[in-house]
Amino acid sequence: MSIRPLYRFAQAITCLLLISGCTTYRYVPAATEASPQETVNTAPVALRIDSPVASREAHQPNTPEWQKMKPALEKAVADNLKDLSSHPVSAPSPTLSVSVDNDGSQMHWGSFFLYIVTLTLVPATDDLQFESHMSVKSGEKTLFTSREKGEMRRYLSVYFPTPLFIGKSDPAVASQDMTQAMMARHRQALDQWMTAEKQQYDQQVAGKSMLEQRQWLIDNPDSLFAGDILAKLAAHTPRRNTLGWHRENVALFPGYISLLPEEDALWFVGPEDRRVIDLVDAVKRGKNQTILAASVETQGPYKVFAEEEVRRLRKMGLSSDLIAAMIRSTSQTPPQATPAPAVAVTPTPSREETLAALLIPDNSGEYMNPWTSDGVLAEWVDKAINAKMGSAVGSAAGAYAASKALDNVPFVGGFLGSKVGKKMGHSAAISASGGMDYIRQTSDQSFRSLEDMARYLKAVHGTNSNFQDAIKAADAIYPGLMQSLASAQ
Repeated sequence: MSIRPLYRFAQAITCLLLISGCTTYRYVPAATEASPQETVNTAPVALRIDSPVASREAHQPNTPEWQKMKPALEKAVADNLKDLSSHPVSAPSPTLSVSVDNDGSQMHWGSFFLYIVTLTLVPATDDLQFESHMSVKSGEKTLFTSREKGEMRRYLSVYFPTPLFIGKSDPAVASQDMTQAMMARHRQALDQWMTAEKQQYDQQVAGKSMLEQRQWLIDNPDSLFAGDILAKLAAHTPRRNTLGWHRENVALFPGYISLLPEEDALWFVGPEDRRVIDLVDAVKRGKNQTILAASVETQGPYKVFAEEEVRRLRKMGLSSDLIAAMIRSTSQTPPQATPAPAVAVTPTPSREETLAALLIPDNSGEYMNPWTSDGVLAEWVDKAINAKMGSAVGSAAGAYAASKALDNVPFVGGFLGSKVGKKMGHSAAISASGGMDYIRQTSDQSFRSLEDMARYLKAVHGTNSNFQDAIKAADAIYPGLMQSLASAQ
């Protein structure tokens, strides 16, 4: 009997085992999602574009999967915005920002049933849910906002490579596809808004004098086109009283100085109420320049004036001593602080101070304190304990259903039941505690890390009669807390 068929069979089984068990990803557009029109229009004004930010809910761990998704999401946004603004950015330019947030995932229970029945041949699927926000702001006022949702489907099989026939093993590919679709819809909404704003602006401003345009800007300070009008005002130099024109505009519009040509910006160098133009006015009123020089030398900085600028300052009546004082104020170093005595010793912090440093006195941290500042259990902990959502639920609630269905399946029950059960148990624990928003709302103290949380709770509440129940409930929400407690000093 030839052993060649057996050898080939062994090779096939070995290859299958090497590639079996995998997770893949694919962007799946929603059934109601319309394909946006291709938008390549640039913005009619200069936009200051912030770096895109991708984030996820605070309680979600920084997994290798997310470490691949985050840069892919941010790069896809940045690439889409490269051609948006071709105008030079100035101080009054509106700011455009885009964020992409991962809001969690939603399991497809029908696929999970087939996953179990077919011994993981049919992949289990869930949808990773994302929401993207685009906004345009002028100062603190929001001029435009757009919100889009996207979903990326994840396929999982423990023993078979079937997910490879459906999606890509690298989540970055699906992340880029999804982000490009969301950004296309953002750009379409942004283009429609800017087109409408441009039409309104042209109708209201076209053909008006500079004084009328300035009045329109006073009435519409947060307009998308505020920077355009400011640039026109700065470039407009009346034949008479040019400095008076600029002074009026500087007083009206904070970003005006940054748009002035260099020869006109010279007069507005210096601190408030001591600008060069203020010194010129003081000299014209008969102020002693020696006294002015003494005051400006300690109230700068100004700048190191070029030879041509010095000539212009002298022509406006400023003395060499006063100009020299302005230059010296620019190069002066701040006074040195008196050194501490050499015998000074930093006191060792007390135990109370050390513990206080671990605690955040509000709910802005990532991990909520199971106890409130009054020393009683937080409402979400009581809710979890009443629902019996301690560690038994956290690791076994979902595992029970999964493992029962898989107990009779060779090699699958123990591994898959535990893996799926932990995920289901964690979700069940959060739900039983009222949800993450409720947990944060009913907490008034928090921690930066599980290590800080474990050290503080062990030291402050370790002797409480309800300590074990509270820790079990908290560990179900923040897996790893009990392990951190075991190693806490």
